[in-house]
Order: sequence, then C-alpha cells, then structure tokens
Amino acid sequence: MVYRKGERAVAKEIRAYTPDHPVAKWIADGDHWLTAWVGQMCTPWQTITKKTGISRERIEALNDNAEPTADEIEKLAGIWWVTPEGLRRSIEEARAKQ
Repeated sequence: MVYRKGERAVAKEIRAYTPDHPVAKWIADGDHWLTAWVGQMCTPWQTITKKTGISRERIEALNDNAEPTADEIEKLAGIWWVTPEGLRRSIEEARAKQ
C-alpha cells in the first residue's frame, strides 16, 4: 500500500454482523452468503486464497453450498473484519432465504 506524506492508515476494527451491516442487505435480497461477502467487501477469490490459505477449489465448493469448517470461518471472518459468530449468522440467514 502506498501512503502519501503525512497520510495515516485507516484504522479498521471488527464490526458485529447486525441487520444494518452492509452484507445483510445482500443476503436479505437473496444473495448467497459468499457472494454477499465477496461483493460487499470487494474481495476477489485470489485475495481470499492468498490471505487465508483456503484453496480456490475449496472456495468454489463453499460457493456451491459446502459447509465451512470452523477454521475456515475464523479465517474468512478475519479478512472481512467481522466476528466468527457474525459470519456464521450471515451464513444461516442466507440458507434460510434459499
């Protein structure tokens, strides 16, 4: 990342998943949980693979409704700045809409 002189990094903090979370609207509109997170957080699959160590094939499986492991939820929650519980809740909400 390139910083300009005097520019400060944007502080990121973990945000709880609530009904007003930006991803919640995507899920309420019927999007798959992975599509909602990837789309709202602008995270290409290549970046997910690089930052989490989850293989591209496994991401495709998750996109095809495979059950994420606890370790995968931890890793994905970390890159999207959400609690693991919040990510699990968003997955449950998305599945309820299907």
